[in-house]
Amino acid sequence: MKKKDLLHIFFCIMVFCLSVKVSTAQSRREEIEIKAGQKYLNFPISESDELKKTRIIINGKVFDEFTLSLSQNKPDYWVFFDVSNFQGKTLYVESENLGNQQAGFDKIYADKTFPGKEELYKEKMRPQVHFSSQRGWLNDPNGLVYYKGEYHLFYQHNPYGWKWGNMHWGHAVSKDLLHWNQLPEGLYTPSHDDMAFSGTATFDPNNTSKFRKNGIDPLIATFTSTGRGECVALSYDNGRTFKDYEGNPVVKHKGRDPKVFWYQPGNHWVMVVYDESHSRDIGKDLKAMNLEFSIYNSPDLKNWTYQSSIPGFFECPDLFQIDVAGEPGVKKWVVYAADGKYKVGNFDGKKFTEEQNLKTYDNGGMATFYASQTYNNIPDRDGRRIQIGWARINIDSMPFNQCMAFPTELKLKKSFDGYRLCPTPINEIKNLYKKSHTYNNIVLNEEHPDYTAPVNGDVIHVIAEFERGDSREFGLNINGYELSYNNLFNELNKINYPIEDKKIFKIEAIVDKAIVEVFINDGELYFIRPLNSVAAEKQVKAFAHTFNKESKSILKKLEVDELNSIWPENP
Repeated sequence: MKKKDLLHIFFCIMVFCLSVKVSTAQSRREEIEIKAGQKYLNFPISESDELKKTRIIINGKVFDEFTLSLSQNKPDYWVFFDVSNFQGKTLYVESENLGNQQAGFDKIYADKTFPGKEELYKEKMRPQVHFSSQRGWLNDPNGLVYYKGEYHLFYQHNPYGWKWGNMHWGHAVSKDLLHWNQLPEGLYTPSHDDMAFSGTATFDPNNTSKFRKNGIDPLIATFTSTGRGECVALSYDNGRTFKDYEGNPVVKHKGRDPKVFWYQPGNHWVMVVYDESHSRDIGKDLKAMNLEFSIYNSPDLKNWTYQSSIPGFFECPDLFQIDVAGEPGVKKWVVYAADGKYKVGNFDGKKFTEEQNLKTYDNGGMATFYASQTYNNIPDRDGRRIQIGWARINIDSMPFNQCMAFPTELKLKKSFDGYRLCPTPINEIKNLYKKSHTYNNIVLNEEHPDYTAPVNGDVIHVIAEFERGDSREFGLNINGYELSYNNLFNELNKINYPIEDKKIFKIEAIVDKAIVEVFINDGELYFIRPLNSVAAEKQVKAFAHTFNKESKSILKKLEVDELNSIWPENP
């Protein structure tokens, strides 16, 4: 063999060894034994580092696959994987292409707690009466259902970072729609390319699906699997763990976000789902989407048949029947989309017939309210149509991001411009009252143009009732956020709202550390705004701007209720 050949072989061996060394340095797999009492597998996070694909392997199978930014230096915060259901088992953590994030991987550990837990729910900007996840990003509420004495709130969740991604179904339960107990994830993602998008939870007391087992009718999640289609998962332990239905997917199309409910008159199930199947080509790499919801029927939650479509909607449908307020015995069907646009009409189980075209009850113009759902299976003795939506508000510099809107009761009312869907805070909010303050019959005029209540706070419920009078405008300033109604132009904060027939004008607001939620005249107008009440000058001030000495408005009633936190003292 020639010398140059030997050198070439030696060179190749060195390159191979170097590549193995580099590959080994870039990827890592670690065995971790979960000991009794350990609940958390902890990951150090830095928002400035690159996302690395990571997986948790249990019993030789990938249980959860996701991306996260492992901190090579001091973490911005820690996130966790809940190992409560894996006591005594051995799992593996595996990360790819770590590079300089090896140091972060080496910090992963299991423990009975997680760093920062002592501050949980006490963080500076943590909403105190709006649900937020312990860690990570939150968006659409999913699977709202009352089941075996618990209100379930599933939600789109990135447990591993502050930004959108890694879509799991987070899970929390409540006995009163106020105080929430966060549980381990409801739906995991064994493949990062197959996320668990939005959907519905229901159950089947008639056993039409034949899913009953050992006398238990399971909690049934119907959701969009981004890699497969509309899928079903079953839980026989009150939603604590789910297992995929072997016949998945049950519907395959270009769409997402199924809402499923039982239609008693037709003795069948209904699925209403956002559908892009009918998009058409309009040129090179372009499509014109026919934005619509599709309606499917099924006898058993497994076999679905397309029935009809409803045009004009995008994402996260809901479809329900509701009483018309003030008209005993009159009911209408409402269909709405993620952005709060809705139609009113009738539904025969297969086709929606429109009676009133699109309106919206998110009137803020900033799309901060999104992707709401109403609860399935609310008991007949209750009878309310209860809704939770996503409040799209960034909560900066915290180990969590976004929150849910406060639970509301929906009512359908005849108003000045037709049917209006009106949300108001559920009555249970009164159970959070810590101190209540009421002030009555305060005249606001040129001599006394404003009144500041001798109470303040960053977590409060405010109700004000004005007699409009003949002032130019009147309203409230709450912790720096102003709500002003212009009597001349019939506008609230430049939102057109003609109400000449109303003498009393009601402003209601739920103020939290990072958010204000506004309800005008019992929900005829509704919107959400970001509000840093922590940093704000805390005040509740009523005001009126008058034309002259004779003009005035009257603050008939001002109620300011300080609110207790929904969170436990020692989680």
